[in-house]
Amino acid sequence: MDSLFSRLRDQWLVIGFRLHDLASDFLMKHLYGTKRFLLVVAHLSLFGFLFPDLRKDFGELAANLLIVILFLSPLSKIFRMRLLVQLMSLRRELGILMAYLATVHGLGYLLDPEWFAIYIAPYWRTDFLAIEPRLLFGMTAYTLTLPLLLTSNNLAMRFLGGKKWKMLHRLVYLLFIAAASHRFLTKSIFAYDMFALFEAALLIGSYALAKLLAWKNFLAPLRDGSTWVASRYKEYTLQQKSPDMPAAI
Repeated sequence: MDSLFSRLRDQWLVIGFRLHDLASDFLMKHLYGTKRFLLVVAHLSLFGFLFPDLRKDFGELAANLLIVILFLSPLSKIFRMRLLVQLMSLRRELGILMAYLATVHGLGYLLDPEWFAIYIAPYWRTDFLAIEPRLLFGMTAYTLTLPLLLTSNNLAMRFLGGKKWKMLHRLVYLLFIAAASHRFLTKSIFAYDMFALFEAALLIGSYALAKLLAWKNFLAPLRDGSTWVASRYKEYTLQQKSPDMPAAI
């Protein structure tokens, strides 16, 4: 039984390693083209203003991209996979795409006269904080997105200097909190939903844990597991380079 399990495990590992190498080799060969493709998609996404029904979907996509962008860094340090490290070089383009999707989502609603008249106008000059929490979190998230979008270029980095640019882009953590709260409260049917806020806190806590583990992996099972997979991948790579070598996996 154990030998059967080991064979199945090794087969799945080989499949995983092959898929990883295929994706990594493709990205290595077409990195510049992938960057350009993401920027083209980002600019084309602005046509979403012409299709109001896409506003909600664009918001979901923006939130998912933000999660991917943020989790890439700690996960690449925890698991030390070549593909994850390569994907790190796409974070700027992914960030621009995320911001454009958020623009269609956020401005699409704010510039809609009917929606604005119902949800914002009654409180605009009287009690702004009386606006529904999900909308307040959403507007806060989009406001924090703008400086990140406007400085996601080499010119802004040179103008601000590396240190100030990095400090400014730490706004992404506040953006993450606001966007997560907006996302889960929007899915709720109640203005104040503790379960929705718990879901948001769980996502934010997961990211905080990932950052902590990237700094110091104190979870022995995760540390030992990633080390074991890394050693198996090394054996697999050596076997691929020397086909005559006895298979170690």
